[in-house]
Amino acid sequence: MPQITIKMYEGRSDEQKSEIIDVFTRELSRIIDREPEFISIQFDEIPIDDHAPANLRNKR
Repeated sequence: MPQITIKMYEGRSDEQKSEIIDVFTRELSRIIDREPEFISIQFDEIPIDDHAPANLRNKR
């Protein structure tokens, strides 16, 4: 079972995460010739700190 773990700062919307899941699943499935239902994607969200992009720091 292929698994992708994405580390990114918190603050992305559910719609953005859903699009990431759709795109990564579709493309990994195509590249490795594996059915999408066997691909797992997980998000490890990092708390926003001084190194986060300005657009996310402003959401604190």
